[in-house]
Amino acid sequence: MSDKKGPIKGIRDKISNLWNQYPNWGKIPQFLDLLEKGLDKELFVDPNKNEEPIPLEDLPVDEVLRKSGFIRNLYEKFFPVSHVFRMTYRYKREFLDNFMPISSEGYIGRGSYKFVYKLPWNQVVKVGKSKLPSDVIFGSLYKEVGRDISRFLKPEEIELRDFLKKQTLRDSKKDEIDFKFKRLGLERLHYWKLKSLIPDLVVPTRFFMGLRFRKNPFGIPNVTLTPCDQQPLLAGKHLKEFTIRNEKLDQNPILDKLFPKWKLNFDSHRFGVISRSKLKKIAVDFNRVIEVTKYLAEEEKLIFDIHAENIIITLPDFELKIFDFHVFDDYLYEPSEENPTPEMDHIKIIEEFIKSFELD
Repeated sequence: MSDKKGPIKGIRDKISNLWNQYPNWGKIPQFLDLLEKGLDKELFVDPNKNEEPIPLEDLPVDEVLRKSGFIRNLYEKFFPVSHVFRMTYRYKREFLDNFMPISSEGYIGRGSYKFVYKLPWNQVVKVGKSKLPSDVIFGSLYKEVGRDISRFLKPEEIELRDFLKKQTLRDSKKDEIDFKFKRLGLERLHYWKLKSLIPDLVVPTRFFMGLRFRKNPFGIPNVTLTPCDQQPLLAGKHLKEFTIRNEKLDQNPILDKLFPKWKLNFDSHRFGVISRSKLKKIAVDFNRVIEVTKYLAEEEKLIFDIHAENIIITLPDFELKIFDFHVFDDYLYEPSEENPTPEMDHIKIIEEFIKSFELD
């Protein structure tokens, strides 16, 4: 009998071989060198070239982001972010570069951990929201970052952290600065967990310590040190844009009224006209995501917390891309009645979407 493998079956073996091939991944300087490799080219913007902005209607629709609450929108109007700098350490002091101006219309919205702003060119800058150390994101990987911060921060970033800590006498402020730099390293580690396994599917992202400037109604700036990241802006559709809410899930009367839940049925015909070969390519890439999700859950006890708003299909290329994800410790998740292991909740959503392709 032939041992020939199909396009999907050998994915897990390839992942294991890739991981075992580089046992020293994560060691300085290899971790950061590999993480930053190619980003200068991928995120380069020529200020002398007038790039056509992507029309708003071509951007992925996320109602949570587009339609922030009244109070949040009011706050952004009266205390708008004017610009963001990347902050590092040079000439024996803090040094600002990579100026990113933001217009009053630049606020796209907020996610669980970041505020999102559109830049004048086809990129976004995502500013870290203030979080407490008790947040579930700060689990075992955060402790890993804390054990050897030099693996995850550049030398100049460590120098910047030490310099800023010397500028204050308050221990609470020193701890806050320490926490923010560890969070920067954590964001990189989460990103690398996926980027090292499915590099072509993960949107190029640069993580940096940023300085955000807000203006109050009197024009006085409010400056905040916070981890940030920068990504290209892509035209396409979120996975959630292919959902059809035609089957409501039964809960108790109060939850049905306040927090209704719907079964996620998909209609891939919303792609428009697309060739069968492109659908097959998307299906294969989704299966790669499934295998990576299983690998992280089984081998590292980590849940790849992927949702419909973290996945887009780009247009007009019809390519699968993933962004703004995090990985959490598996013990933070309770298995549901339908799925014995927590990662299956995420996998089932992807499998339902693939079924809507009506491929063999």
